Amino acid sequence: MTGKNDNVNYKPMFLLSAMFMGIIGSGFMSKEDAPIQDAPSILQQKGNLKLLDENPVVIAAGDIASIQKIANTVMPGELPALATPQFVSQNGLTSIYQIGDFEFTFENFDLKRSSEQVIFVSVKKNAGFAATKEDVLTLNAMNEESNFVNNAASGEMISTYKLKVSVKDEIKPVITVSQDEDVITEGDDFNAEDYFISAVDNVDGNVKHETVSDVDADVPGEYTITYTAKDRAGNKASASVNITVEEKEEPVLAGIENNPYASTSGMDVSGNSIASAALAQVGYVQDCTALVSNALAAQGIYFSGWPADYLSLGTVVSAAEAQPGDVLYYANGGTGLAHVAIYLGNGQAVHGGWHGETTVVSSAYVGSGPVFIHIGK
Repeated sequence: MTGKNDNVNYKPMFLLSAMFMGIIGSGFMSKEDAPIQDAPSILQQKGNLKLLDENPVVIAAGDIASIQKIANTVMPGELPALATPQFVSQNGLTSIYQIGDFEFTFENFDLKRSSEQVIFVSVKKNAGFAATKEDVLTLNAMNEESNFVNNAASGEMISTYKLKVSVKDEIKPVITVSQDEDVITEGDDFNAEDYFISAVDNVDGNVKHETVSDVDADVPGEYTITYTAKDRAGNKASASVNITVEEKEEPVLAGIENNPYASTSGMDVSGNSIASAALAQVGYVQDCTALVSNALAAQGIYFSGWPADYLSLGTVVSAAEAQPGDVLYYANGGTGLAHVAIYLGNGQAVHGGWHGETTVVSSAYVGSGPVFIHIGK
């Protein structure tokens, strides 16, 4: 069963309702509330920019001053004369620097690669500075058709420039040495690399170096060490160290006339040489056996051992028969330990290991008393 309204056409009513709602809706949405169509982003538009100048800006690879030079190219006269670029961040070939009141973003830019590059430089007022109408006009006037301002979405005032740069690596490495000159003694151990510290390039970092040295440490004379280093661009640096090899002075042994403790009567030449060699060691830091061995070596006798071992080198004589150059043996040198010394005559001897291992002249009669050993008899 159907009612009489079953044949009513409702379509016009729906259309009228839709139109009515549209009218109401338009009354509540102003132009200000309508979605804003952002201007194309800088990344979308930069490829269409005109070159700032067909001539490239020539800059030095790895030199922070190059950043200032590019900034002054896109903002001539706008930056403080003494403003120094401050590095902010870097991600691949995009780097950001702050100069004065402005932030510069460099894209497609490699400061360390020697090459011709087409780069993009975006300039914006730092966040701490509110953009004014004058600022917008200043940035917008910097390059007329070759730049654009994007402040629709973020309110930031940004201008981007497209320009050529020619990055040239013309700075040579810096070689650092420990000193410019040195004096060594004939026979000293010598290594030319001991004077080298580093070779650093502003682009390549640490670079390899070569060393050329004509130093012969066994021959007195004047010599030179030369260090050279070259970066990948071919820039070469050098540094040198002048070396003087001085002749080694052999110790002058005191003669008989310089031994105030000796008597010339009955003394042989070999004994005098041993005593003189012992006197020449006064002041040296060494133990008793080192003193005696060094003194005997002056007479061509090469021997070392424990104190009692020196008894085997000669003949035991009495104190009346003792001569300068005799070896003195002590079962107890005064500290409870065996000891040896070299006799000088007149009751005096040279002792090693005395009072803190020092070599001194002191009485021959210490500790348990000396046993006189005349060498070679």
